[in-house]
Amino acid sequence: MTKPAVKFENVSKRYRLGIGHSSLRDLVTRPFRKSNEADEYKRTLWALRNVSFEVERGSALGLIGPNGSGKTTSLKILSRITQPTSGKVEINGRISALIELGAGFHPDLTGRENVYLNATILGMTRKEIEKRFDEIVAFSGLERFIDTPVKRYSSGMYVRLGFSVAAHVEPDVLLVDEVLAVGDAQFRQKCARRIEELQKLGTTIVFVAHNLYLVKSVCDKAVFLLNGEVQYSGDVDDAIKAYEDYIYEQQAKGAKVTHHRLSGASNEIAITNVEVRHLGGAVASEEFLHSDPVEIRVHYRAQKPIRDPKVVLRIRRADGTTAAMIRTADYGIQLDDLEGEGDIAVLVDPLQLASGAFMVNASLFGPIDGVPLAWADSRWFRVVGISPGHEELSGVFVPRVARAYVEPQRPFSLMNGNETTILEEQSSKS
Repeated sequence: MTKPAVKFENVSKRYRLGIGHSSLRDLVTRPFRKSNEADEYKRTLWALRNVSFEVERGSALGLIGPNGSGKTTSLKILSRITQPTSGKVEINGRISALIELGAGFHPDLTGRENVYLNATILGMTRKEIEKRFDEIVAFSGLERFIDTPVKRYSSGMYVRLGFSVAAHVEPDVLLVDEVLAVGDAQFRQKCARRIEELQKLGTTIVFVAHNLYLVKSVCDKAVFLLNGEVQYSGDVDDAIKAYEDYIYEQQAKGAKVTHHRLSGASNEIAITNVEVRHLGGAVASEEFLHSDPVEIRVHYRAQKPIRDPKVVLRIRRADGTTAAMIRTADYGIQLDDLEGEGDIAVLVDPLQLASGAFMVNASLFGPIDGVPLAWADSRWFRVVGISPGHEELSGVFVPRVARAYVEPQRPFSLMNGNETTILEEQSSKS
């Protein structure tokens, strides 16, 4: 039997809180502290508790969950940045980690020198670096600045070079942590294509991202982590649903859940608010009838012009069900270019949702499909029924009924032994 590329077996990681001395005074006075203060030093945080998963060769596993769930800690253990407190970790093959891009860069060295330095740290030989050097630089788009010290690079340039080096190691196992959330849209798209190329070459991928759309597009399976423990492990769609169910359950309770699916932005544009209003209303509403015409407004702030924009609206129910998806491109709607601040208004007439609590997730795309430039969620709103006082309707949406009628059929015979009974279907008005 072929060994898995990655195996996590009952892995736990504990951090001691308060351990360490920030000054000589702390070291000298620690033995004389009161017991309750000393207890503060004994507190521990379990970042992971008995986490187990396997990743087969050539497949992709996503790690999802809110901040503090243990996703990045898992990657750091896999990349040997930190050691587990207990458990067994098995990795078969060479690893490249896109966790802290450019972590091995020296600010006083040029981009060229740092390519050699960082690639060596990642396990490439000098011969391999020389063979791929031009490809690495071309991918980063920093040909003009490759002989400039990286301390003069912008953060975006720094990230570009870091990804370019790490992505050309051609590893057996690639660890990716939120790398597709940085850089401009064109570079993020290039990163996504490079990851797809590595997948086709048989590279095993362990992927962390708060953008569940990206997780679904990259991964075959996923693990939902919460407070360092596995909540679900298996099919990526089921894992995402389990995570979303948790989010909606917490929101329904009024709890604040820290996760980045609620909003995200690039350095090009941000969605500042998403509102669901009654048609003609000036502010967001919290309650609608299913027959109400509504206006969904996406407020944006563009740092530079966005050409050929597209909007995708996902209307989600509290249990995580996607009730509807609206893509402006599917309706042949050509939106004007986005500049400065403004609103994108989408009219839905009628709303046609059944009774329940809903929210709208809005995503903005530019001319390049695949990776959204920005995304954000609306506040929750409620649909109460057909009209005030009527019984609430179950299901997801309320179809528009054009008409209803009875069409009588021709009489037919039913053979019952030797006896023939003529049955005529009686139609009644409804």
